[in-house]
Amino acid sequence: MFLAKTISQKFKLALTISRSFKNTSIEDVPNVTPTSIKRVLKSLNIPFQEGFTCFVTECPICKENSKHTADLYVNKTTGLFLCPKCKHSGEWDYLESCISKKGKKQDPMQLNEIFTNSFKIDECIRNIQTSTEHLSSITESSFDKILMKFKLPKVTKKTLETLNLRVDYGLEKLYFPLENANSDIVGYRVLGDEEITLPDTKCGGLVKGKKPKDKDMAVLVENLADFLVLYTSDLKATIVCLPNGIKSLPQHVLPGLEKYKKIVLWLNGEVNSWDAARKFGKKLGEKRCLCVRPSKKYVSPHMDESQDFKTIISNAQNLWHKSITTFASLRQDVLCDLQNMDQVQGIQWKRFPTLNKILKGHRSGELTVITGPTGSGKTTFISEYSLDLALQGVNTLWGSFEIRNARLARTMLQQMVGKPLDQNLQFFDEWADKFEALPIYYMTFHGQQTIKVVMDAVEHASYVHDINHVIIDNVQFMMGITEEHKHMDRFWKQDSIVAAFRTFATKKNCHVTLVIHPRKERVDEELTTSSIFGGAKASQEADNVLLIQDKRLTGPRGKKYLQIAKNRYSGDLGVMPLDFDKESLSYAVKKKKKAEGTSMEELI
Repeated sequence: MFLAKTISQKFKLALTISRSFKNTSIEDVPNVTPTSIKRVLKSLNIPFQEGFTCFVTECPICKENSKHTADLYVNKTTGLFLCPKCKHSGEWDYLESCISKKGKKQDPMQLNEIFTNSFKIDECIRNIQTSTEHLSSITESSFDKILMKFKLPKVTKKTLETLNLRVDYGLEKLYFPLENANSDIVGYRVLGDEEITLPDTKCGGLVKGKKPKDKDMAVLVENLADFLVLYTSDLKATIVCLPNGIKSLPQHVLPGLEKYKKIVLWLNGEVNSWDAARKFGKKLGEKRCLCVRPSKKYVSPHMDESQDFKTIISNAQNLWHKSITTFASLRQDVLCDLQNMDQVQGIQWKRFPTLNKILKGHRSGELTVITGPTGSGKTTFISEYSLDLALQGVNTLWGSFEIRNARLARTMLQQMVGKPLDQNLQFFDEWADKFEALPIYYMTFHGQQTIKVVMDAVEHASYVHDINHVIIDNVQFMMGITEEHKHMDRFWKQDSIVAAFRTFATKKNCHVTLVIHPRKERVDEELTTSSIFGGAKASQEADNVLLIQDKRLTGPRGKKYLQIAKNRYSGDLGVMPLDFDKESLSYAVKKKKKAEGTSMEELI
């Protein structure tokens, strides 16, 4: 075990390390399954209980240090373990070596990470509690000012005092305590200029409002305003505010929701809240999850506090169906789609309004294929296309086989800023901090990989980071020749890759964008859906097919444009001009003055 002083020194050193990408390394994907975890526990005669998302057993770290038992939660999917009592967490391979007593030498960095988590939580709580005061210490007039400042629902001061809220001495920030599965405070959700979680979501805490009359049901909401409204209502359930809204549901908080036999997801605030509800439902266990579907009849709790919350919760519908064979089973889904056309159409692009007119939006569960001649700017366009969505909170996973992640990140950063980075280095840290906060993750590949290895990494990232958009650039670079597959036809291999991503997109309700090179054709010929390299499977399986047509190759006055050649959602087809701005590395539509007349975008 590391001494507290050693942990403190290493923790402070970690804070000085320069920023890094949000990498998802293939080597980091745990080689565990629920079956393998159970096999290990049974072989060592360790008793355990199988919950909805975790196995619950005895914490060996607590037993070794304090001789007292405590519950340890082991995630079924990733093997991540977390003890609410000692606050230690880590990967399955470390836990397996502890309980099996193999005497395996542990990686010092891994050990440091495990014990630093506990130290970081304790230090964070200590710092916050010494620099703030309990809500009961302030006056009623100050309390009213706080409600107005943060646009919170009108609730009594006495009600909020029961939640153990704290405020800073300048009344500029409001601190909501985060509780873990052991009901211990492990962090704070802070309302200030922005809403943040301290120390971070890995602390495993949730904002909870307990209702003692019903301990078996929890209602999950996406923001603190909805949380306060439902907490002050007469609902007989524990009210829980998600740590990241609809952006993601960290696996570290799942133990805190393990005890509830019924979970109602009421996520009704943003365009993709319905997709988030379905994704979170799969993570929490669909059989115990119900959902208040988005509709004009039921709005977010803080938008209308006069709603009959009991009736709304009792009418929440199951996310899981054993089978759907009749229209009666689909009827409610169809009605929900018709009532929420803006949500069904998907996320709207801000930089490419023409894509909104034709594709209507970016939707989960679809497969997009893009192709274009070599050097036509496929990667540059797709990086901005995905950046636009990431700026709106779409969790994005990039798998770049063609260029290095550092170069890709530089391109996206320059597209976000809109200025040459090398000429504005004095602003780099400010821009980099904003870019680092975006939900963009990069897969780190070391050479060509088989589809199985890549799909394992994609599915792992999808579970851990709640990925909504996966980009593979490009498919041909994935098809490395191995001894196992060298006899296979390249068309067959590509078809198997496309089929795997098609299945993943549908099963995980995640949008996948595949970049595929076209066949070698004459430069004066226009690309069609038949120009995509390989068999016909790519164009058949795709929901959207985008073709970059580069007429600059055939004449001095030729133009480059994006052609939407297939659109399964609405059937609309069309083109979008691609005018490249070298300084910003951007294809975004430039805003023109009214005096200049109608823009090209409006003519299409």
